[in-house]
Amino acid sequence: MDPQIHQDHPGECPICGMALVPYSSHQSSDPPPSIGAMPELSLATMIHLDPLQSSSGNIRTATVEEMMIHPKVELFGEISPVTDKQVDFTWYYGGRIQKTLVDYNTTEISEKTPLLEVYSDEAIADQRMYLDMLMHHWRLGTNEQAKMEAQYGELAYKVRPIGMSFEHKVNDGQLHAIEERLSRAGMTPKDFQQLEKTGNVRSTFVIQAPLAGTLLESLPHVGSRFDTDKVLFSLVPLKDVWFVADVSEQDISLLKLGQEISISCKSYPGQLFHGKLIFIGKEFDPRKRAVRARFLVPNQQGLLLPQLSATGLLEVAGEKPRLSVPASAVIDTGRRQLVYVETSRGTYALRTVKVGSKGEKGNRGNMGEGNSMRWVQILEGLTSGEKVVTSGAFLIDAEAQLHGYPASSRDIEPSGAKP
Repeated sequence: MDPQIHQDHPGECPICGMALVPYSSHQSSDPPPSIGAMPELSLATMIHLDPLQSSSGNIRTATVEEMMIHPKVELFGEISPVTDKQVDFTWYYGGRIQKTLVDYNTTEISEKTPLLEVYSDEAIADQRMYLDMLMHHWRLGTNEQAKMEAQYGELAYKVRPIGMSFEHKVNDGQLHAIEERLSRAGMTPKDFQQLEKTGNVRSTFVIQAPLAGTLLESLPHVGSRFDTDKVLFSLVPLKDVWFVADVSEQDISLLKLGQEISISCKSYPGQLFHGKLIFIGKEFDPRKRAVRARFLVPNQQGLLLPQLSATGLLEVAGEKPRLSVPASAVIDTGRRQLVYVETSRGTYALRTVKVGSKGEKGNRGNMGEGNSMRWVQILEGLTSGEKVVTSGAFLIDAEAQLHGYPASSRDIEPSGAKP
């Protein structure tokens, strides 16, 4: 029950109390390592299986080959609007919502569509100030003209004044500032002409959509008050969206701007969306061990919505042929990667390897059914032509544990690894 227990004489297991079983030497041509020798790992794990064990354990092998593989990186993230095109609309005055001018079920908005009618005491006060300063401006101009006539008489119209008085300049600047603010709030040149002509100020203003796009949230309710810091609505075009994902540190080196990605969402099973890599973050997240990447995805039908979860498959062009084995041959213990190598028929040795990228072999973008197997590059530990176990490795591992040899589940460095 506890294969790690070894003694040089008969007795009972100190852990479970069962009788110790004498070691049978048919499993290996070498004697088992003693307890004292285990930490030094002076012997390699060399396990022999008879034909019946190999057949029942469905032991399969594959040859180490040099090939070109194309890594594929699976990314998980979410859909995001293109934020540099998003408008979080605030108004130039504080006020109160008088009326909503579109139905609350409306999401797609055209440019200059009337959205809200608002009342603002501040805007009314600015209009009144504009009228007062306009009158004062006229009075200053009249006074300056009277002074010129008194000084030059009938020749006053021929004299070109050097400039306005300081008071006149200050008044003129304030007048233009108020005019600019009211213009941004929605008043047109025709509105200013009407204001100057009648002296009647506007009590309400209509807010229009600054661009065509999608409303991300509901419009504010009638009667609600707002100030200049309050976002009244968020509007963004969704003809293009971002797919934002975390890229693990081991995959960062595979990223290159312009790479294409295929994106799928649970909302639309079987449907693929395609995008391109436009941004690789420079800030590494130590908690996630990843950087952020953004992909620009066309969204003409508007199916991809902000904050929708998505999965992306990024296909990377292979750099050069490397030794590769099927991914199923590699046992990853978390600390190292191991494979079982068939040294002779029915005999297997545990080997530590250094792995590279994973992917599929074949022509990039033309992966057939026969090439759908995942392969992994071997950077160190194997040579071309060796055979590695791709199926049944855990049976061999169990035999190694049963006889006290180094095994993958014990996560110790096996000896005999090739550099």
